[in-house]
Amino acid sequence: MGFNFTKSIKIGKFLKINKTKKGASVSVGGKDLKVTLNDKKKLTASIPGTGISYDTTLDAKKKKKG
Repeated sequence: MGFNFTKSIKIGKFLKINKTKKGASVSVGGKDLKVTLNDKKKLTASIPGTGISYDTTLDAKKKKKG
């Protein structure tokens, strides 16, 4: 276990920018739905308070078989 520091900047009611030592992310949403995109192209959609979430990695190029 280590000591971590996060800097968060809230812009308006629904937008938040987060910065840590390992990277950055942008969160959009409120009580009902939150969508987060980080600098490693990982997208997370979640319903706060329920434990329900969906993660995916955005990849511009798809590999073809064959």
